[in-house]
Formats: sequence, C-alpha cells, structure tokens
Amino acid sequence: MRTRQVTNFYAQVCISISLLSVHAARMLPRFFRNFRRHLTRGWRLVWMGVLVVAWGRAAAQSPSPEAAATIVVFNSSDPQSLDLAKYYAKRRAIPQERLIGLAAPLTEEISRQEYNTTLAAPLRAELIKRKLWTENPSTGDILDSRVRFVALIRGIPLKIRADETIAPDRSQPEPIALRNEASVDSELMTLSLSPPRPAGILENPYFRRYTPVIELAALPGVLLVARLDATDPIIVRAMIDDSLVAERDGLWGWGYVDARGITSGSYSEGDRWLVGAVASMRKQGIPTFLDSSEPTLAAGFPVTDAAVYYGWYASSVNGPFADFGFRFRPGGIAVHIHSFSAATLRDPQQGWAGPLLARGASATLGNVYEPYLSLTADLQIFQDRLMAGFTLAESGWAATRGVSWMSVVIGDPLYRPYAAWRSPNRPTKLSSWETYRQIVRAADGQVVAAADKLRAAARRLNNSMFLEALAAAQLDAGQQDAALASLSEALKIESRPPVRFRLGLEEYAILRAQGKTREATKTLSRIATEEVPAQSRALLSALYENINPTPGPTPKMR
Repeated sequence: MRTRQVTNFYAQVCISISLLSVHAARMLPRFFRNFRRHLTRGWRLVWMGVLVVAWGRAAAQSPSPEAAATIVVFNSSDPQSLDLAKYYAKRRAIPQERLIGLAAPLTEEISRQEYNTTLAAPLRAELIKRKLWTENPSTGDILDSRVRFVALIRGIPLKIRADETIAPDRSQPEPIALRNEASVDSELMTLSLSPPRPAGILENPYFRRYTPVIELAALPGVLLVARLDATDPIIVRAMIDDSLVAERDGLWGWGYVDARGITSGSYSEGDRWLVGAVASMRKQGIPTFLDSSEPTLAAGFPVTDAAVYYGWYASSVNGPFADFGFRFRPGGIAVHIHSFSAATLRDPQQGWAGPLLARGASATLGNVYEPYLSLTADLQIFQDRLMAGFTLAESGWAATRGVSWMSVVIGDPLYRPYAAWRSPNRPTKLSSWETYRQIVRAADGQVVAAADKLRAAARRLNNSMFLEALAAAQLDAGQQDAALASLSEALKIESRPPVRFRLGLEEYAILRAQGKTREATKTLSRIATEEVPAQSRALLSALYENINPTPGPTPKMR
C-alpha cells in the first residue's frame, strides 16, 4: 500500500514537472520577448538620460548670440595674454576659432604706424579671411558682419601717441582739430571704414542707441570694443569670474555718487550726469548715497557694500578708495571722471581705472589722454543702459559721443550686471537688497513715497539700510528734518561701527547745513564715545577742528 502511494506520488510529481515544462516551454518565448522589450526600453531610458545630460551640458556651454558675435583679440607676443584669452573664451563659451592673436608691441603706448601695421591692418585682414566680415572689394565697405563685440585682452597696447606729421582735421573746432592721439580701443571702433582712414575724432554711430548691437543690420561694421586689462593678470581673471557671479546672483549693494555741487558753467555738465545717475538708480530701487560737496569723499569715510561708484574730479585715486584694503562687491561698477583716469592700467595707485579694478571693481570707464568733458562718457546714459539690460560694451559706447578719441571701456564686454533682475529663477526668500528694490518699485520708483513700508521693513529685518537710503532721498528732496528722523531711527537699529560712523557723519552734515553748530558738535562728541574705525579717526579729528578751530596766538598789544 505504501509502495503504491509512493509510486503514485512520484508519478504525480513527474506529471506536474512535465506539465510545468510544457507550460514553461510555452511561456519562455513570451518571457524573453518581454524581457528584451523591457531591457530595450531601459536602455532607451538610459540613453535618453545620457542625451539629456549631454544636451544640457552643451546648452550650458553653447554661446549666447552675443558670445557668438564676439572675437577675443590677444597679443601673440605675450604668453599671459594667450592664457587670459583662452580663459575668457572658455568662461563665456566663445568658440575657440574666435580667438585672434596679433604680434603687437608689449608697451601700453604705441605709434600711429605701429597701430596700423600690427593691429588695424592684420585684424581687418583676419576678419575678412575668416569670413567674419564680407567686404565690398571695390570700395572696402563692410557689407555684412558676424562680429559685433571685441574683447581686447591684457597685452594689447592701450593708446596711440600723437603724430605731428598728420595734418589737422580742419572740419573740427581748433582744440580738437589739432589732436590725433587716441585709445587703441576707440580707434578700433572705426576698423570697418575703408582704409586708410585719417586719424581724428568721428561721431560715434552707437551714441545714445537703445537697440542691441546685434540687431543693427543697417550698421554692419559697428564694433563695440572693451578690454579685459588691469594691473595684474590675476585681477583680470577675477574681473571675469566676478562678472559671471554678479550676472547669476545679482549686483546688490549701495550706489555711491560723489558730485561737486556745480550748478552752472561748463563743468555743470558732469554734475548733471552724476545727479541724473542717482535719480535713475533710485527709481530702479538701488539704495544710493549722494555727496554734493566740492571735495571728493574724504579718507576714512566708511564706504561699505559698494556695488556702484561714480565721482569726479581728482587726478589719482584718493579718499576711501586709496586704501588697499578697500573692496567693491563682486561685479562692482566704478568710474571716476578725469582726463587721464586710464592713462595707464599697470599702476595700482596712478589714475583711477587701474586702482579701482585693483580694489575689486569688475568694470570701469576711462580716458587715456585729455578728452574734454563733453567727450567723456555720460554716466547717466551709461547707468541707464546697464539697468535696462544692455551689455557693458553697449552701455559704455552708447554713453560716449565720439570714437577715434580717448575713451576706453574696461571689463567683460558681455557683462550684464543687472541680468538677475530679469531672471525667472529668482530665490523665494529675498535678500534685504531685493526687498528694498521690491518696495521702491511698488511705489513707482519714488523712495520718499515708500517711507512707511521702508520703515516697516527696517524694523522687521533689523536692517538700517532701508532707513539710511530713505534719509538720503529725503535730504535730496529738501526734507532735512525728515532725513534726521530717519537717521536717528537707523542708529537705534545699527550696531556695526563703520555704518554707525557713517550715519553719524550724515547727521552731522545736515545739522551743519542747518546752521545748528551746537547740535552738530554734540553729534561729533557722541560719535567719539563709540568705536570709531581706525582709518576714520583722522577724519573725525578734522571735523572737530573744522567746527571748533584751534585759536591762533593772541596778538601782542603795542
């Protein structure tokens, strides 16, 4: 009985195995078909992922329309110039074939002949050879161009000395007619004109333009030139990197404008530019400090969180900016109007352009020789174009009346300091700077009209910037008492010694302007009891002496 049961059990097992084998034989082809389908679909997903990543990387590295319209010109006689050119092209995704090396002199100043033979003629020939320019062979006119921006790299000469053998241009007024020196950059703006072109100032075809240069089909030969140059190659790399950081994160911080209070005469034009730039910045929600006294900002004046600086008129860097420890915020824009502000870019203490870049500014404008005030850059136009989203090169040359003259634009030509204003990827949590801008913009750009909301934001965020910016706008609107009240409230919030010192100085200046000598003296006394920054102590002493001068010797009686 047991044997039969065992036999039946094994028989059932064998039958089951047979049935399973038959079923498996039927199912295996379907299984392998499904497995192959799933495997194929998996590989497809993997390959799709790889392609998406690769496409994303390619998109991130593909040139923008402006980068695709840029050439990078370096001095092939200077290895550092080539290294900087490669670095800039990589950071901006400019195609390597757009790098052009020219064997130029290694000096900042060159002759007119050296300019023609080592820079102008070979560069023009190279643009035509590479089919970046289409030339009318009979007239030399440029019919079509794939180039709009020129980045000159450190190592390319800066300026062209005067040539007494060139006849004066009698179509110009006497002082200008006798001048034929120029910046290399401004001279290259005329490269599309039929060679040889006589030296001397020409009207800038891009002056006051409000159209991106890549859209100017009617002016195919217009080149906008900016140079990446500074006292040291390390600084040039920092200019490139900081510009990209500011484009991504925003150029946030204070605007400092140092005017002279000139309201009439030929020099009033410079003050009009500066005061106009203040109005434009405030309307766009940039907290802005304006000093309208004749001297430049004094050494020891606390300039903190500086994103923008405009001023005039000293021959070489002075005041707070002469301090080697001073630093602008990354991407900072800084310009000081002076005839020889960019006469050299190699000395961190001479002129203004080189020193400002050495203190961390990423972009500046300057003059290599005497330009005359009206032919320097209108800083109101310059700041307006930057805030409208134009590039540094577009903004600098839109603000400049003449070419083949003395101007230089220094920085990444493609730099857009306010690109973050229009970025769709803004952080959900706003910084204090962004909050300030949001409040002012909601008030149609009227800072004084936004007073209540600015006060509320200052209390909520425990940040004196809102109140100090309000006080500056109130003061310029003639509301001195309201400005004093805002400064007083700001002092209750602020704890940082440099900022407290500046708030006290602003309060002192208003009281002095009101003729309240006693109250002004009390303000200085209060400041003296606090922690005064070391570099500011001499300034405090000078103010004491100014308001309470030391008595001179008593005259002897006869």
